[in-house]
Amino acid sequence: MPRRRGAAGFAGRSWRRASHPAGRALRLAAAAVALVMAAASPALAILGGGPPTFFADVNEVVGARQFYDLGFTGTRAVVSNIEAGSVWNLHESLVGRVSRYVADPAIVASGTTQLGQFDWHATAVGQTIGGQGSGLPQQRGIAPAAQLWSGAIATAWAAPKQLYTTGFGVTEASLLYPYVTTMRTGFTSGTSTVRTDVVNGSWGYIDPDGSTAFTIALDALARENNVVVVKSAGNSGPGANSVAGPASGYNGISVAATFTGSATPYYAQVASFSSRGPNEFFDPVTFDTVPAARAAVDIAAPGSQLAAAAYLGYTGGNASGTNTNATATDLYFMGLQGTSFSAPIVAGGAALMVDAAKAVAPAVPLTAGEMRDARVIKSVLMTSATAPAGWNNGQTGVGGVITTTQALDQATGAGLLDLSAAYRAYLGDPLLVSGSAVVGRGTTLGVAGSGGGAGLELRGWDLGTVLGRTAGGPGTSNTYAIAQPLWAGFNRLTASLTWFADRTVATTFLSAADTALPDLTLQLIRTDAPGGEKLVAQSIAPYGTSEFLRMAVPESGTYALRVLGLDPVYNTTGGPLLTDYAISWAVVPEPSTLAMFAAVPAILLLVSRRRAV
Repeated sequence: MPRRRGAAGFAGRSWRRASHPAGRALRLAAAAVALVMAAASPALAILGGGPPTFFADVNEVVGARQFYDLGFTGTRAVVSNIEAGSVWNLHESLVGRVSRYVADPAIVASGTTQLGQFDWHATAVGQTIGGQGSGLPQQRGIAPAAQLWSGAIATAWAAPKQLYTTGFGVTEASLLYPYVTTMRTGFTSGTSTVRTDVVNGSWGYIDPDGSTAFTIALDALARENNVVVVKSAGNSGPGANSVAGPASGYNGISVAATFTGSATPYYAQVASFSSRGPNEFFDPVTFDTVPAARAAVDIAAPGSQLAAAAYLGYTGGNASGTNTNATATDLYFMGLQGTSFSAPIVAGGAALMVDAAKAVAPAVPLTAGEMRDARVIKSVLMTSATAPAGWNNGQTGVGGVITTTQALDQATGAGLLDLSAAYRAYLGDPLLVSGSAVVGRGTTLGVAGSGGGAGLELRGWDLGTVLGRTAGGPGTSNTYAIAQPLWAGFNRLTASLTWFADRTVATTFLSAADTALPDLTLQLIRTDAPGGEKLVAQSIAPYGTSEFLRMAVPESGTYALRVLGLDPVYNTTGGPLLTDYAISWAVVPEPSTLAMFAAVPAILLLVSRRRAV
C-alpha cells in the first residue's frame, strides 16, 4: 500500500530498478506509493481562539505580501493539488474554492474503490495553497484567489485503518488520469481549453535516482506541457540519498522543509526530518548507477509549526467510528510539519508569478509567453532564494576559478523561498501607477530571440537555446553582458540556469522513456580583464538540470554570464541536441555593505550634534 511520508521517515516499500524501462513500469504499477505527510499532533484541531505566539504568518515570512500589495493573489492562475484524496470544500476557508475535482470517472463509477474520497491531508494541503482566511488560525493560502483543482489517485486506504492512516493503494489508471487530464488534456471552457498552470504533489515513494516509470512520466508531462510541477522532497532526513520520487526527477521543483521556533528569523534553518541529497544518478543507456552524484533539492520553504484546515470526516485517511466533530467546518490543525506543507507554499508562490505574468503580458509583448515558462519561474525562484546559515554548494577555487560541481546545497537547494525578491527579479522594482503594476524597472524582462544579450540590468531573466556538443563539432554558447560595472567588496551575484531532461510518455507506464539528458554549463566572465576575457566562476555539475552560482564579486570590473552547451549525459536520438533553458541573475549589495550604509544616518547625526556643541 502507498504510504505518506512522516517525519520519522518512509515506511513504504522500496522498488528495485529493472534493466528495462518496461520492467520499472510494471513494478511501479503494482507497487505501493508513499504519501508525504508529517503532522506533529494532528489531533490538536482547535475551535476558535488564538494560536500560540510562535506561530508565524507564513505568507509574510515568505514575502507574498509584495504580490498582494500590487493586486496579485493568484486570480489568473490554475493550481492542481494531486494526491491520495480530495480537498474538502465545506471547510470555512475552502467554501467555493475547489472549482474542479479530477479522478478517473470509470473507476469512480464502478463503486468498487475509494477513489476521490475527501481526505484530511489533501484538505490541509489545499488550504495551504489557496485557502481563504483572515489570519491565524485561519491561515490564508499563499494564492488565495487562484483557481484550485483537486485531483485524487488513491483507490484504497491502508489496512488496518488507523487514525490518520498514511497508506493508500493506486492503479496505473488512477495514478495517471489526474496528471494527464490537468496537464495535457485540459477542460473545455467556452471556445478554449484550460489546463493547469501549476501542479502540487505532496506525496512520494522511494526512488532516489528518479528512474521509476511514474517519475519519468511526470517529468515528461511537465516538459511536454511546460507546467510548473512542485514536489515534496520527503521527510526521511537528515541522511543523504533520501529525496524520493517523484521529487527525485528532473523537471520540477523539489522542496525541502524549514523549521522555526519562537525566535526570529522564522523558518531560517532546514528541518532535521527534511530529505536531502546527494542522490544517486541512473544512466538509462548504460544502466550504471553513480552514487552521491547530484543535488536533488531545489529550494526550501516553511515546513513546521503550521496551521491548516482540519477535515475530520470518516473518509480518506481518517479513522472510522463516531465523531461529533466530523462535519465541523471551523476546526484547524496546529503544529503540522513536513515537506507536505512546504511544497504547496512554493506552489502558491509559483501561482502568484503566473497571475502576475498573465496580467502584465501586454506590457512585455516580446517575451510575454516566456514569462510563464516553467523553467523561467523555477530559475527566478532559485535566484531570489535566501542563503540560510551554513548554506554550501561546494564552490571552491580550481586553478584560480571559483568552481562548483554540486551546483546546489544538498539540504536546501538554492536556499529559502523569498517571494519579495522573486517579484523584483521577475517583474522589477514594485510600483503602482493608476492602480496598475509597472514592470521592468531595474530588471531585464527577457531578451528577444534565443541568444544572449548586452546592456542588461543588474537583475533579470531570459529563455534561450544552445546546441550541445556532438562528435561533429563544438556546442554553442550565449553570453549575457551586464551593463553596470560590479565592485569587489560591494556586490554579491547570484545566478541560476535550469532546463528540462528529455523524457516522454504516451498513455501508459510502458511508454515512459528517457530520451536525453542535456548538459549545460554556467560561467561568470570578467570581460574587461587585462589580456582579454577571464573565466571567474563556473557551475559544472555533471548530472542534473540546474547550475547555480552565488558569490561576492571577487574583482571589480564588467561582467557577463555565459551558457554553454556540452556533450549530453546521454542522448538516445544520436543527433544534435538543441536545449531550451532559463537563466536568471541578481546583483545586490553585500550584507556587510548594507549594514554599513544603514549606520550612515546615525554617524551623520552624531557629527551634526558635535558641530552644534
